[in-house]
Amino acid sequence: MKKWIVTPSHDSWHAAQKGMTLVEVLISVLLLTMMLGVTYTILNLQRAKALTVQKTSVLQTDAQVSLTLLKADLGYAGLAYPKADTAVISLNDSGPNGEDAIMVRAAGLGFESAKTKWSWLLDAADGQIVLVRGWPDTTFNFEIGDTVVCLDANRLIMRPPGEMVINNVAPDSFIDPTLGSVFAQRLTLSAHLKGVQGLIVIRKFGSTYAPGLRLEVANNKLVRGPDTLLDNVEDLQFAYGIDTNDDGVIDRWTNEAPEFASTDSKWAIRYTLVLTSDRLGDYTYPDDTISIEDHNYVLNSGQKKQKRVFLSGVIAPPNLQP
Repeated sequence: MKKWIVTPSHDSWHAAQKGMTLVEVLISVLLLTMMLGVTYTILNLQRAKALTVQKTSVLQTDAQVSLTLLKADLGYAGLAYPKADTAVISLNDSGPNGEDAIMVRAAGLGFESAKTKWSWLLDAADGQIVLVRGWPDTTFNFEIGDTVVCLDANRLIMRPPGEMVINNVAPDSFIDPTLGSVFAQRLTLSAHLKGVQGLIVIRKFGSTYAPGLRLEVANNKLVRGPDTLLDNVEDLQFAYGIDTNDDGVIDRWTNEAPEFASTDSKWAIRYTLVLTSDRLGDYTYPDDTISIEDHNYVLNSGQKKQKRVFLSGVIAPPNLQP
């Protein structure tokens, strides 16, 4: 009986042994490179977006902290400051690029409010020795060497005597009809003071009372007096509103603060702060110009690569209302 033996041909055996050709290897490498490139591009885009979100988030957080202090300064404007004097001075377009600024005066502002010392006459005064209310927290009590003024019923500085220096301080007590015995301070002043019970006595905190505190933008920074509060600030604008018909609603806005002390109408300050991010390569701002209050400016190509956060609000300084 014949047996048939099947053996592979030389060509088929050679094909099974040869593996991938050089062309096939190059195609495989090319496909792998393309896949890795696409993956890297996606990851890089996601990373860039995450970084942009992070920077914007930090920008907004820093801005909110600074804005809180700015609002506090505006809210404290006129604190224990004579109403007839100018506690708010508007400085429209005072910056080199058209930014606004504002000068605020008070016995204490923001950071300085904790240093404000004030009290009232517990008894009528007619001499250089007066009795004022004392406080359990001694930080707020008067000390020897403090310069004080007394305000009359119209919140004007009494002249005479004007400014007075405290030459001596002694603890005392006073019987209040409602509170009973209360802690008091007996002050020896450098000048004669004549006034009725209840008049306010305040310490003049030098840096904010008479010279005032200037809030402005300088070199793309929000500056508060000598201190920098925030970087990357592009613009700061103020507007001033008045309730002209005394219905409790602000109905007229101007860019220059009117003589608020001479009016009996409610008034307010509107503020707008423009913050920018760092320049972002994959971003273009949608507008060519920015318009805020009376300030309009054109963005250059570099500025259009920056994101912007606009922070705005209205505050009516309670110490300066009628």
